[in-house]
Order: sequence, then structure tokens, then C-alpha cells
Amino acid sequence: MTNDSPATHATAGEVSRNFGQWQDVALTGPVIITHHGRPRVVLLSADRYASWNNLPTASGSLEDHVAETSREALLEQMAEGFIALDPTLRVTKVNPVFEALAGRSAGQLVGASWSDLFPRPTQAVIAEQMRRVLRTGEAVEFEADSTVQPGRCYGVRVFPYPGGVAALFANRTEEHSLRGRLRHARAMQTATAAQPRLAVARLNIRGVLAEMDEDFLRLTGFSGAELLDCRLTDIVRPSDRRALSQALEKVLQGGPAVRVETALLVRAGEERPVELSLAPILHDGAADGVMVLILAEA
Repeated sequence: MTNDSPATHATAGEVSRNFGQWQDVALTGPVIITHHGRPRVVLLSADRYASWNNLPTASGSLEDHVAETSREALLEQMAEGFIALDPTLRVTKVNPVFEALAGRSAGQLVGASWSDLFPRPTQAVIAEQMRRVLRTGEAVEFEADSTVQPGRCYGVRVFPYPGGVAALFANRTEEHSLRGRLRHARAMQTATAAQPRLAVARLNIRGVLAEMDEDFLRLTGFSGAELLDCRLTDIVRPSDRRALSQALEKVLQGGPAVRVETALLVRAGEERPVELSLAPILHDGAADGVMVLILAEA
């Protein structure tokens, strides 16, 4: 038996009906089994599999070649920037995401020293963390502002890697922005709560009350259960309902914030003069609700 014996083709049906016969054929060469004319699997003798399994390649055994190919495929598809360096912190490998992050091609990066490529103080701190991982063998995680792309922030994970050290760079800019907006929203909520004449409600796309704060409920005298799914226009004085409906329609069509002076109909049957501020809540550029600030007269 030789490793260059020609392959034989057989349909799945043929192999199923005469499996013993095709086992004999597989002793002298691989049998490619087809399904609807397309190759699906290969029937291979144990001896041939063992010989192919140990077949050396330019980079080592067949398993090494498969592992390297798999690793390359993973690096190509990763959302994080990847860089590997040797113990002297010379670059040995990068993926396309890191090329974009650094603004340089793999040809410009591989073989160069980290300190030559990224000499700024912030990047020197990253190099120090890489040396720490080389000394201790323990992975580290931290965040760093980008000096290559100002305004961006990256989460960095540095870890031991065959032949040295490697790092993953994950873009955290949007996450930081979101955390900042949440902090501002909490501060706004706290400031609103300190103003007894200011209440907040949210309307859905149909102008129906979907959320109300305690100040809004206290202002109207109704419970949340009583007002939930009620239109805002239903609890203002009748003479203002048309004007309020038109203002809501403009806001829901993506228009700017508007102010409407009206009066709420409260539980006691009285009218409570208020000023409403209506602003669209945007989702993917389109309004999917309205935020309402209600300022009651003193």
C-alpha cells in the first residue's frame, strides 16, 4: 500500500448495500462517498489513517497544521484586536482587527518592537503589564484610553501565549458612553425628585401613559393602576385636548421638543394648571415614545 494510491468514488447507496466490498477497496486506497453527486465523507483504512496522521508537513505534524489553521480562522473572525509578542516584546502575530486599531498593516507590525511602534506613556504602561505576565505567567485585565484613536477606550486582557505573551483589545467606548449616560440619568432623576412641582411620565407610541413617577401620581391624585393605559389627552381639560394631540403627533413624527400649557383633571374634579414639556424618545432614529415633564404652578 502506498500513500499516493488513487481515490475511488462510490455513492452512499452502493456503500450501504455492499459495505464489506467497499471496506476491501478502502484497504488499497481512500473511498470518497458521494450523496447526490457531491463528495460527503471518505472511507479510509486504519493503516492509511495512521500514516496520514503522522505525515510531516512544512510546519510539523498534520495535527499541528490543523491546529494552526483553526487558530488562524479564529483570529480572523474575532471581534477583539489580537497581538502576540515574543519575550523581548517583538510582535509575532496580529489579526485584522488589531491592524485597524493600530492603523498599520501586519507587514508593518510583525517583527517590530512594541516600544518602537507605540512609544507614548500610556502604551508603555501596557508594555509593563506584558512584562509582568511574562514574569508571573498570570493574566491581567485593565482599561486604557487609545492614543492612536483619540476618544476611544479599550479593555485589555494580557495573557501567556506560546512563544511569549499576547493581548486582546476590546472596544469599550460605547460601554463607557452608556455608563456616563446612566449616571447623568440618575442625577437627573435625583434632581427631579428634589423639585416637588416637577413630575415625569412616559408615553408609548400611541400617546398612552406607560410610566409615571410618584410626583405625577401625587399631582393627579390617581394611582398608577388607574392611570396605566390611559391617554394623556384624557386627563387634561377638554378645551386643550386637540392642541395637545397635535403637539404629540408632531413629536412622534420626529419633531423637536414642545411646550404646552394646559390643566390636568385631578381626582377631586378640579383643574390643576400645568406646563407640559414633550420630547421624543428615539430608537434607531425614529420616535417610539414621548418623555413628558410636568411643571405645576405654585
